[in-house]
Amino acid sequence: MKQVTKFILESNYKAKNAILFSNIIAGLVLINIFSILPDIFSLYSKYGFFSIEFNKHIIPKHLFIIDDLCNLFLSLGIKYEFAFITIFLIYILSLILILFNYARLFFAFVIVFLHTVFINSAEFICYGADYMISFLLYINIFLSIGNYVSYENFNKIYSFTIRLMQIQLCVIYFFGGFGKSLGFDFYTGDAIWLSLNDYMNENILNDISKYIPKYVYQFFSIHILLIELFYPILVYFKKTRKWVIIDVLILHVGISIMMGLHTFSLVMIIFNIMAFYPERLAKIYKLVIDKLIMFLNNKKIS
Repeated sequence: MKQVTKFILESNYKAKNAILFSNIIAGLVLINIFSILPDIFSLYSKYGFFSIEFNKHIIPKHLFIIDDLCNLFLSLGIKYEFAFITIFLIYILSLILILFNYARLFFAFVIVFLHTVFINSAEFICYGADYMISFLLYINIFLSIGNYVSYENFNKIYSFTIRLMQIQLCVIYFFGGFGKSLGFDFYTGDAIWLSLNDYMNENILNDISKYIPKYVYQFFSIHILLIELFYPILVYFKKTRKWVIIDVLILHVGISIMMGLHTFSLVMIIFNIMAFYPERLAKIYKLVIDKLIMFLNNKKIS
């Protein structure tokens, strides 16, 4: 039991990068919400693709949804459209205020609540990215409580947070691999072939498919299955950790390119690096920011 407690609460991870990671999470969520902003009425409003009558058959009655929030505004005499937009503006403003480190913990709770409402309101169209963002928003709460506890205790909370992310990734990949192992299409290579045919640009697919033999699909399918299934073991051995993380990052880049799931891939890439190489992620982030500032300063001078 002492070893478990030491593993979770007394790791070498230090809380100095907590605010930085909180900002990265807020930035990721802002990218996500801005990417769907032109379509929010179609996706979430009662005038969109999914009517109230349709949602009654899909969404459990006990779940709190956007229409429930809008009804609170309607009771005050505010029009539905204005109420609807206001909810999303509060969500965006809360993320921006986190980036400016203003009442970070309070707005972390606000964002978790509103994001949960969005997921409840659109269960039919939610996918992996939405749920991974939801988990990271809960992580953001832990990263935001540094001003309310001692530095020593916050280090323990931060260590717990990093370990929680690691465990979550192990659960995700293991059960992802386990589910794939129960079927047959990942053994035959059909899974990769079907994914490319369903999502990839048809013109590009027609040009390259004739040069790809069947055993290539089979190799990559089995490779993905094994990496996910044994991720929890490989990622905790020092000799294999770097290679399994690189492998997983390449996998998500491939998902982004081949399937067009850009938000999901970006979230999972950041998630993996933040969980297992937090110090390196912090260095990369600071290096990119320094280069960007240098570039902008040189541009002003010229």
